[in-house]
Amino acid sequence: DTVSSFPAFSYLEAAKSCIDFKSLISDNISYQKAANAIYQPTDIIDFMVDASILGYSRFSHYENLREDAGYTKVKDFNVPSEKVCRDLLKALPEESVNELRELNKSLLATIAKTQPAKEVILDFDDTVCTVFGNQEGSANGYNPRYKGRPSFKEKVGIISKTDELLNLTLEEGTHHSNHEFLSFLESCIETLPKTWYLKRIRADRGFFDQKNFRYCEDNGIEYVIKAKMQNGVKKIIDYVNENPDQYPWVKIDNTFSVTEIRVPLKSWDRERRFVLIKKSLPKSNKNGQLLFEEFTYEYQAIVTNVDYLTAEEVFNDYNQRCNIENKIDELKEGFAFDQNTQINRKCNELYLLIKMIAFNLNNWFKRTFLPESMHHHEITTIRRIFYKIAGNICGSGWYKHIRFAPNKMLEKTIKHLRKALTDFRKKVVLN
Repeated sequence: DTVSSFPAFSYLEAAKSCIDFKSLISDNISYQKAANAIYQPTDIIDFMVDASILGYSRFSHYENLREDAGYTKVKDFNVPSEKVCRDLLKALPEESVNELRELNKSLLATIAKTQPAKEVILDFDDTVCTVFGNQEGSANGYNPRYKGRPSFKEKVGIISKTDELLNLTLEEGTHHSNHEFLSFLESCIETLPKTWYLKRIRADRGFFDQKNFRYCEDNGIEYVIKAKMQNGVKKIIDYVNENPDQYPWVKIDNTFSVTEIRVPLKSWDRERRFVLIKKSLPKSNKNGQLLFEEFTYEYQAIVTNVDYLTAEEVFNDYNQRCNIENKIDELKEGFAFDQNTQINRKCNELYLLIKMIAFNLNNWFKRTFLPESMHHHEITTIRRIFYKIAGNICGSGWYKHIRFAPNKMLEKTIKHLRKALTDFRKKVVLN
């Protein structure tokens, strides 16, 4: 009755108590169950966040967590069943969707209070999430993997380098990436803590739209956005190639070259800076052999209002946006963001927002308390080398402690973690 599959979770629970995470939930979620209910929404949502961090993505798997003697000993209360969690999602009113977003905002604001002020860069992207049932709100849109199957589109805004997830949407699969993007951008800006200043946004060609450029220009926001290879952009590339003296290609390496030009597209009201990228590819003969003496070229274009970066620096800056693809993979594989299994759309969105809060909570714990060598690890690795190492939770009250099998790496991690927790508590008290 003391064995646990993840006793190291108790350190995450200690970190949650430092920021009074359950009070953040109760302050933002207005819905309350009857006074005689065994579980209130605060306890249930807290449990669902824990389950998401520990890898229990399906409600049917919740029972495994519920039966873990060590987990119940850490929580010091009976854990709700998966039916209770399902029923809560059904019972929560529509406004709870906005309240969970406010909870995420409050969590980030609480985290920001313990950090120095900083400038942030926001990366945007969306992803197709196939559904295999009759989910409300899904539609047959572009689906690169399961052609013809209904799907959702999930749009995300993530802070570059530190990976905080500001907001997400659950949309019909037929929606374009740019669907109501400015509203989404404004919601992300609104979610930023007061001491986090938006410097720049980066996005792929799905967000290539003059309305987005004009909004950023009018509000003093830098942007680096990939251009669609439409006819107007192709004509710009042809013009640059026809005037090599005026627009010389600067070689970056053996594959890529860059140049730039200021020009308006036909439908635009002003000129903008285009950074053009040329990628050289060796031709092949009829037998498929590569001919390195002859080359063919692929072109890309980036539109930006950042004037103090060279064309090469703009290209390199945009390439850093590619990390959002890794974050989306982590959200899907580690937090099951693509598993929208509830028939009701509201339930799917509520559960997705709870997973978003779990992602941010784990990300904060990892970057604040774990050794720096673990900051780049995704959740699947953190579970394997830290959360899911079996042990015993012994004693009670002040004498409660964990016993692990000998493990040098884990011992080093926990020593670092204990010191970080102590230092963080002192910082919270001083603040």
